[in-house]
Amino acid sequence: MPEIDAAVAARAMKFAVEYFLRQMQSGAIRGRVERGSGEDEGRHRLSFRHRDRELTMIVDEAGQIVSQELTMSAPKLRWTQP
Repeated sequence: MPEIDAAVAARAMKFAVEYFLRQMQSGAIRGRVERGSGEDEGRHRLSFRHRDRELTMIVDEAGQIVSQELTMSAPKLRWTQP
């Protein structure tokens, strides 16, 4: 299972490290790990999601980040009846 420093993920998500750690501990940031197969054997995709943003990192066998992408989405509107 690959490991990355929380500070690296926090910076990539544009968060302060302390905020990132608190949000991870409270469950507000959800993470997922997927193992590569076929030509992606030996790589893992790490995904972190928090409200309007999702960070996806591809990590190689040595734990080095091959690529990363931060996706920001518009906040979802919630309608309430008057």
